[in-house]
Amino acid sequence: MDDVPALLEILAQVGLIETEATWLRLTKAGRKVATQDHRTGGRFLGLALIRSGVFAAQASRLLEVGTISDTQSMLCPAELAIRVAPQLIGVLRRFGQSVSLTDKLSVAADLVTEIGDVWSLLPPPVTPEADYRKDMGNRGEMFSYRFCRINADDPTKVHWVARDDESLGYDIEDLNFTPKRRIEVKASAEKLVRFFLSPNELEVARRLGDDYEVHFWGGVSLKTPIKEEYERLARDGYPLIFRGLDALLESGRLYALPTQYVVTESDNGDPRPQ
Repeated sequence: MDDVPALLEILAQVGLIETEATWLRLTKAGRKVATQDHRTGGRFLGLALIRSGVFAAQASRLLEVGTISDTQSMLCPAELAIRVAPQLIGVLRRFGQSVSLTDKLSVAADLVTEIGDVWSLLPPPVTPEADYRKDMGNRGEMFSYRFCRINADDPTKVHWVARDDESLGYDIEDLNFTPKRRIEVKASAEKLVRFFLSPNELEVARRLGDDYEVHFWGGVSLKTPIKEEYERLARDGYPLIFRGLDALLESGRLYALPTQYVVTESDNGDPRPQ
């Protein structure tokens, strides 16, 4: 019984139930799972969980450690796969012949697409009152992660590093380049190119030169379904890519304006720095 609130929260995040006043009721997708999923061995529920982003972190790690074949299927040593994505592996085993788990995990191409698609890689908000800036940032990073994987010679060499460490000064590493390319992602509801760089991000950008780039996604709507939003923005030519920030600033193509000041009180009451 102690697990019931957590289970209900997950079902709501997945979109299988919804709240109306003090009542919970099944959504259309929830009714389909409840009445038909026994015919498919639990695949409807599995797809709902994957597409909701509940396994976003496990999905990205599994894609990074797995090997994608010419037919777009995936192979991964079973021990490694279970270590990085234990619950996701359990869900994938619902898909019968599309998934094999012996000494290696084998996943068919159609399921690899599901795991790696944009709506599966963005975690759902923990609460209904999502943090706007955090949600916008996550969406932008996920879009660039997907963009880089689609265009990479080896998608497994694209890593979403900001999920594990936000102090690096960038969000994504692409090891398909030598030296590796570091990518900082900015997303905005406005189409005007305007974004903030922290002192750390600017220092890293200057140090890395052309090996550092900024991806800008403009006109982002958090109300649009993720897959539709990604496809629309890609058609509109996003992301805008700015590589070599120092040279762009010197040329006047970009302009950086300091926006923060450190205010201190001196010991003798004189506000001027001593």
